[in-house]
Amino acid sequence: MARIEIIIRDEQGNIINQATQQRYELGSDLNNLNEIERAVEQFKRVMLPALEADLLSQHQQTTVRALKKKSPGEV
Repeated sequence: MARIEIIIRDEQGNIINQATQQRYELGSDLNNLNEIERAVEQFKRVMLPALEADLLSQHQQTTVRALKKKSPGEV
């Protein structure tokens, strides 16, 4: 059975992908091109939106922390 596991880490090695930190089973019947293409398309539909959400969330958290560090007069 084929599996995909995605782990995104920041510069310090901390895991930043909470929604996509899981294993995704591609299936066990990947015996021909159509089955492989179907499995990959399903993976993209399920995982890419969650992956994008994780990356955007991490960017938002970093931006908010940076803004909080600035003094009120600088914001």
